[in-house]
Amino acid sequence: MSQVSREEDQRYRTRGIPLPYLRELRQSRGLSQRELGELARVSSGTVYRLENGLRGAYPGTLRKLATALRVAPEVLLYGKSTER
Repeated sequence: MSQVSREEDQRYRTRGIPLPYLRELRQSRGLSQRELGELARVSSGTVYRLENGLRGAYPGTLRKLATALRVAPEVLLYGKSTER
């Protein structure tokens, strides 16, 4: 197995759901990682790790972040711009 394949495999093996649009949505709202963490009641470290693909989100964390960003959870997964 190549180094790249191992890194990609390791990246998403740890936890749940990757959130590829989290950083884009957070930045579009003008929020820092700390501010989003406070709004969603998760740590800023969690936001950092999710944005950088170091871990995936648990379903509960996905819901908290979506609520804080005022979008449907699917927007964090697929990037559709439907606001609540």
